[in-house]
Amino acid sequence: MRFFEELSNEALNDEYFLELLVKLETISAQNFFKIPVANITSKELTDSLRFADILSRSENPDAKNKSYKIVSLLSESHQKDETFLTFAKPILIRLGNFPALSYLEDSLGIDVKSPREVVFEKIIKETFHAIPNSSYTFTDSQYEIYESLKKNNHFSFSGPTSIGKSFIIKAFIHHLIRESNGNDNIALLVPTRALINQAENQIKSEFSQYTQYKVLAHPIIPKALKRESNKFIFIFTPERLISYLSTADNPKIDYLFIDEAHKIVSESDTRSPLYYHAILQAERKSVKLYFASPNIPNPDIFLRLFEKSAEESLCVKSSPVSQNRYFLDLVEKRGVLLSDSESEINLSLEFDSNDLNHWIKKLSSGEKSIIYCNSKSDTIELALQFADTLPAKNIKEVNEVITLIEQHLHKKYYLVDCLKKGVAFHFGNLPQRIRERIEWLFESKKIDYLFCTSTLLEGVNLPAKNIFILSNAIGLTKFTDIDFWNLCGRAGRLTKELSGNIICTRAFNKKNRWDKPETDLNVVKQKKIKKLEPQIISGKGNFYKNLESALNGKEFTKKKPSANQVSIWKHYANIALIHEVRGDDSVLRSSLINSSNTGQATLKAKTASIVMPQKILESCSGIKPEYQNEIYKNARASTSILPEEITYETALAALRSLSNFYRWPDEESSGKSPLYTSADVLKYYAVLISGWANTKPLHLMIQTALDHYETKGEIWITNETIPFDKNNKKHLNVVINNLISDIDNFIRFKIRSYFENYNLLINSSLGDTAEVPNWAEYLEYGTTDYRVIELQNYGIPRHLALYLIENHESSMNFGDSNQAPFEKKKVLELMDKESDEFRELSELELYY
Repeated sequence: MRFFEELSNEALNDEYFLELLVKLETISAQNFFKIPVANITSKELTDSLRFADILSRSENPDAKNKSYKIVSLLSESHQKDETFLTFAKPILIRLGNFPALSYLEDSLGIDVKSPREVVFEKIIKETFHAIPNSSYTFTDSQYEIYESLKKNNHFSFSGPTSIGKSFIIKAFIHHLIRESNGNDNIALLVPTRALINQAENQIKSEFSQYTQYKVLAHPIIPKALKRESNKFIFIFTPERLISYLSTADNPKIDYLFIDEAHKIVSESDTRSPLYYHAILQAERKSVKLYFASPNIPNPDIFLRLFEKSAEESLCVKSSPVSQNRYFLDLVEKRGVLLSDSESEINLSLEFDSNDLNHWIKKLSSGEKSIIYCNSKSDTIELALQFADTLPAKNIKEVNEVITLIEQHLHKKYYLVDCLKKGVAFHFGNLPQRIRERIEWLFESKKIDYLFCTSTLLEGVNLPAKNIFILSNAIGLTKFTDIDFWNLCGRAGRLTKELSGNIICTRAFNKKNRWDKPETDLNVVKQKKIKKLEPQIISGKGNFYKNLESALNGKEFTKKKPSANQVSIWKHYANIALIHEVRGDDSVLRSSLINSSNTGQATLKAKTASIVMPQKILESCSGIKPEYQNEIYKNARASTSILPEEITYETALAALRSLSNFYRWPDEESSGKSPLYTSADVLKYYAVLISGWANTKPLHLMIQTALDHYETKGEIWITNETIPFDKNNKKHLNVVINNLISDIDNFIRFKIRSYFENYNLLINSSLGDTAEVPNWAEYLEYGTTDYRVIELQNYGIPRHLALYLIENHESSMNFGDSNQAPFEKKKVLELMDKESDEFRELSELELYY
């Protein structure tokens, strides 16, 4: 093997090889951009494949990737060539890329006889790499990760997005269930609520064969499912995991899988402290931890963060999908190929048009394309502009989704206009049932174009042949190398094609739109990703000084820190206090104590006056302990703020009380989308709460909001107040998007968390004498009706639960909580077989 390593190293640096690689990439680029194509000679074809053959024998990931790159480039133009076919099959077998091999053999009809030793190698790998109870075979890298997971009680791995991290984790869960005879409870941690349903549906489908396992997404287990014979696979956000762990009689979780693990240590994501806190809570309960992250070279960092052996980790750098990188500059009219040889090749493009829509259509060529636009407003506007250039389509499945949107949002919602042309936009706050249907339309190729925000970075699995990246930022922050390559991992679909195209497109001369290509493109050119250096471990940027400042209420070391930075420092400071209260020798607490002479004294002073229960502190780490402590001590004087009935008046009174208790004008008034902007905003939230908690359908809440703006006579759009026009489609859509975003971000998340904390404090302080309605639960589930809440705990979405109660209540029985409320089969027999509700219920796995 040493001979082949030396030979492959020579090949990687061989001038002739690099010349051939550039030529093949250039020909591929010319085909892609539809300009006159150069040709390679038969000698160049053979030589290229010989280089690929040598490189495929190496253990060097760069050599393997370049070997595969040559095969993928040649497959576009030489897929029927005998020389290509003779080399391609052995190379793919040697690389262990069986999905690519199957694609060539099945989709392109390749049937080539191979040398006996290649056949034996294929048989051996297919035998050992076969996935139990599946027709699929692991790639070499997937198999290496899978075997490593099996050998370790804790593990962390990283690899390209296209490697199929979720696929490997699901295969490992199958192994765990078989090995334990179905006696372990398992949880998967996802970044946001927007991802819960996609993961839940996939897990339910994947593990339906194990009848003892119930897949749940809420931290409350229905009594009918709390049988000793039942086991669970939970899909949780960090908040839901913390809530589940705080209930003492819940079944123990044995394994926790954390996808997108890099979010735990993000320096700009305000949810990173919550991630850290949730996982540490699980670790303290002896849950086995498994981390999966994209691309980072030091996946051991997560194990170190939670004080596990750093040796139980693996970084995979070889990719099962090849990617072609381009920079398309419509401002300066130029096209650049960013070669894997680390050179830049200017393409002789004819700019008959510098219109973005023209180029998206031209380069997509009937293949699926994702267009990343960064902001929600850009995403919607650019999708509309693109759709306007296309002819109308009439596709049954698309029309059904259009009808759904018209009925449950509004007939004039912009998504309707887009879908009529085979285009969609996608962002996290879209209502769940609509977002899921859009994803299905794109996956099943009913629509070919999807304009999106950074939701795809959070784990939504929607690969496509092409990804156009119109902005080099998330929000106002430029891409980190992890962000960029995680997003680009969606370009190219394993088992569907051998390669994908990344087109960084400068369509406008605006900030963060590739406006400084000489520096902005560095993240595209350099495939090497820097090691993660979490602030918790490194203490960089005066991290621990700022935590101590947050505890003492003093000024931070940075003169003008961002609202996100301040939020992160304050939250970590709260978590450090929690660790001090319970005597945890965590990395966070120890480092804070060791960072200064006053760290220990600060923690002791701050915890000395805390009288509230430790359990509540742990459940509500994002809220200052001192505010919680005051509410706990004065509980008897404030119990009346949450009456049984939720009306506009009672909601407004409760919000005013919470704003005062938790100092919203100080704590919640900064950042891009602050909760508190003025006292008047509480009136708006009161309207939303009274509608949402009383199970008002979304389309009626939208109509109420439109009526409000018509009465008010003005609306805030693009940083100015303008007269409101109910017939103006733009005004209408701004209202709709603001409403669905505010329900998701403020009502169901931020405000709900304050109600939950208040409820816990009052009930704990007053004990049996407390009779405080659980408004937090009402906001989470969107109802005060216990029946609708129970149905949601069984996995039935809110809108479907409302429909069933309204139309089939007589077929249900909520009298005995130890029994399931209805029989799915009987209710389906009563439903309209053509209705959307019938389809949804029939597809749900309800376990009874």
